[in-house]
Amino acid sequence: MVKSWFSTERGIIKFIVAMSVTVIALSGAAYPDDYRPWAGEFMRMGVGSRAMGMGNAYTAVEGDVYSAYYNPAGLSTMNNRQMAISFRYLSMDRHFKDIAFGSKIGPDASFAFSWINAGTEDVVGRDLNGNPTGSLSDSRNAFAITFSKNLNQFVSIGINAKMAYWKLDDDDAKAFGFDLGVMVRPFKNFTASFVTRDVNSRFTWNSNRWKETIGSVDGQPLEKEDRFPHYNTFGVAYQLFREKLLLASTLELVEGNPFGLDLGAAYKYNDTFTLRAGLYNYTSSDELDTGALTAGFTVRVTGSISLDYAYSSDPLENDSIHCFSLVMTYGVE
Repeated sequence: MVKSWFSTERGIIKFIVAMSVTVIALSGAAYPDDYRPWAGEFMRMGVGSRAMGMGNAYTAVEGDVYSAYYNPAGLSTMNNRQMAISFRYLSMDRHFKDIAFGSKIGPDASFAFSWINAGTEDVVGRDLNGNPTGSLSDSRNAFAITFSKNLNQFVSIGINAKMAYWKLDDDDAKAFGFDLGVMVRPFKNFTASFVTRDVNSRFTWNSNRWKETIGSVDGQPLEKEDRFPHYNTFGVAYQLFREKLLLASTLELVEGNPFGLDLGAAYKYNDTFTLRAGLYNYTSSDELDTGALTAGFTVRVTGSISLDYAYSSDPLENDSIHCFSLVMTYGVE
């Protein structure tokens, strides 16, 4: 009975919808009023227009260079070399950009290198009494090396080794950590995934400014650690209608925060044009936004160059977020 229920495309759609409804119901009950800010939050904003257009429901999507960020295990099925460059326009004069390059290194393994840069200028600095002290610059960078391997036709594993550097005016902090991912393919066109992110990551600050302001032991710079919260994601994805339609869902569990649900769909109209839509970070908590609507498209300019665009609402500022990406693919098999 179970096998027959999963054996049709309609059955798979029912499964994805049922999982999504269950998560929505649980998200309000598990953490009704609990919320905690994140250290290293810029590393969890997602990358690329393709994923953003699908509500960042990309954890179980495999086969392109963006898998290096969302689930390193998904990189193993990439059958070419890819480079992706993205620019995102945010509110409050913030900027966010990312670059990734990935390639196969054997019949069943791939690697990637990626860089994320975020920040803003002219942040108003204040002393302990709240008085302005001038403008500060905020710059954040994260670098990752990804390795992924197919264990067999059903299971892939992957790892990211990451280093983050945050510079706030004259103070700086570094963090090191890992992402571990698993991708499972129980049958054709269906994938399920699990990723644990930022394992053992924490920013360690060395601040001469704090030493001068509030003092420290033996005149040494003050040190402060900001530990990254435990962050896990579960995802499913399914392709149907001769692989023209992709449905995906991701459940995000961040320590000290309500469950977050990402939903996305992509429809490949033809070899040139793909349309996307999604819902990002839905939660029923009263303390957080109820999710952001997203949409986007891809235009394949040549056989190796694609231009991607994505739009997302920004409930924090009642504004819009726009993301533009250039994806270059070489050596397609």
